[in-house]
Parts: sequence; C-alpha cells; structure tokens
Amino acid sequence: MLVFVDESYRKADEPNAKSTFSAFLIQEERYRELDTKLFELKRHFWKCEHSYSFELKGRDLLSERAVKLPKNREFVSQLIFLCKEVDSVLFAVVQHGTLTLASESERLPNLYRALLRRVNNFMQKHHHGKASQHVIPTPFFCDSMVSPGIQIADAVAYCVNERYVGRRGYLEEYFQKFRDLTSNYQDPDEKTNLWGFVIIPPEESPILEPENNE
Repeated sequence: MLVFVDESYRKADEPNAKSTFSAFLIQEERYRELDTKLFELKRHFWKCEHSYSFELKGRDLLSERAVKLPKNREFVSQLIFLCKEVDSVLFAVVQHGTLTLASESERLPNLYRALLRRVNNFMQKHHHGKASQHVIPTPFFCDSMVSPGIQIADAVAYCVNERYVGRRGYLEEYFQKFRDLTSNYQDPDEKTNLWGFVIIPPEESPILEPENNE
C-alpha cells in the first residue's frame, strides 16, 4: 500500500482559519495504472507532452475563480472518477486554526495523529488494508511535480480545507464526491466512530472523535 500525504492551511490571522492534512492511499500494483491514466487526462485537457509538464494544484483547479471554468470542472470530475477506478481511498482531517508543525512541537500534533490513526485503522480493519503486506517501509519526501499521489492529495486537501473555511457553495459538489471515496469505521461495541473526513478541535484541546460527521 502506498500512502501520499499533503496539506492545505490558512494563516492564523485570516478569518476562520483552518488546516487540513489529506492522505491518498492506493495499492502499489495499481500505481502505474494511475500514473498512466492521469497523464492521459493531462494530455487530453492540457496538451501535455510529459506527465511532469503540468502539476495538479488544488488552488489552480478549485479556487473560486478557477472552478468557474468548465474545463477545470470537467477535469476534476474525471480525476475523481479515476481515483474511484483505481480503488484509491481518501482521508482528510481538518483542524481549527493554522498548521502546527511537528518540528515546532514537543509532541506529535493532533492533526498528524488523527490522520495516522485513520491510516492505521484502515490497514488493520479494512479488507483492502489487511490484504496489503505493509505501508511502504521507509517514508520519503518527493517532488510533487513528478508524483501523481502527492498531486491528488494536494487537490483533496485544498478542496476540504476551503470547504470548511466556509466556501461550501462552489466546492460542496466536489467535496462530497471526494468524501464518497473515504473509509469510515464504526463499531457499536467499542462505541467508536472514526470518520474518514473529519474536523477536530484546536491543538490545545483534547483530541475527541465526533459522533456525527459534518
């Protein structure tokens, strides 16, 4: 299983600031298929000669101005269909306030922990996760220009973050379609609701999983 993570956030001095981590999960054997088909989409819509000629950025596709363009809307719709076609899974965790970096904290911030909890739960409890031997054993940083997984995680993070900032009108359709690709975990015996897309309290508050999903 390959897991790609990216973030989107607003600065602390901006109104209703939010921070989002998203994760894009795909079985390793499907990744080449994703890479090939995403390049075909880029070539069809943007006349790209190489897969790295056009980097997907959520801001360029889903900002208030960008999403008004029919070409961008159709591309995002095709991108979501491709994510579904390759059996990918999406997670997104949103937190009130701006991003707290792990390097600036004495412990792993709640935003990181909440996302990791969802990935770990998926690997242990979901049949696709349990069928995988492991997440790639060594984490690595890669250039988003050449990584389809990171580019998709970026688009998801931007869409989710801006939706929770308050721009629901023009993003709700894509937010709901991305959320359809997540994995929720509910266990009445454990009294556990682990939503794949979730908003958590600010960093200084206890990390509590909400009973209901917004």
